Amino acid sequence: MLNIKDPEAHRLAAELAAVEGTTMTGAVTQALRDALAERHRQRTVTEDVLRGLIAAARSSRAPADGDVFADLYDKHTGLPR
Repeated sequence: MLNIKDPEAHRLAAELAAVEGTTMTGAVTQALRDALAERHRQRTVTEDVLRGLIAAARSSRAPADGDVFADLYDKHTGLPR
């Protein structure tokens, strides 16, 4: 059982219940469901972005070994290209 004795939490739950036209328990339950669904959605989006970045990095023409800065400098003068 959940028993929260915080006046602000009580006020917010009562306000949400009034806006939603439901009980405080119903409002809090739905708010928690919504918050968890949003967290899962954010995590999925983040994972998708990371997968895309990893795939792009793997398919890039960047050298896997050696000096990754070799193409930036002229090998004879040592100056930037």
